[in-house]
Amino acid sequence: MDFKTFFTNLPVAERESFAQQAGTSRGYCNQVAYANKQIELGMADVFVALGGGHLNLDELPLTDRASAQRVIRERVAEPAAGSVAPQPATTGQS
Repeated sequence: MDFKTFFTNLPVAERESFAQQAGTSRGYCNQVAYANKQIELGMADVFVALGGGHLNLDELPLTDRASAQRVIRERVAEPAAGSVAPQPATTGQS
């Protein structure tokens, strides 16, 4: 779901609460919803976390820098082909 649909479907009081929980204002959220204001990756992560499963990064208007950071994040998170996943450290105690 895109942010505009998500945000405008919230009752007005919940829009205010969402903005406060995100550490921003309802006006800023309105800019993202109506003016397609681009947001940085950190704010996008907060929106996704607060979106209750209704939002994802693919549907948020990311800045060019945030889009590049997202690509890097996804590359780092993917194990290289043929590599062995790191094992948790052991303390040597049984």
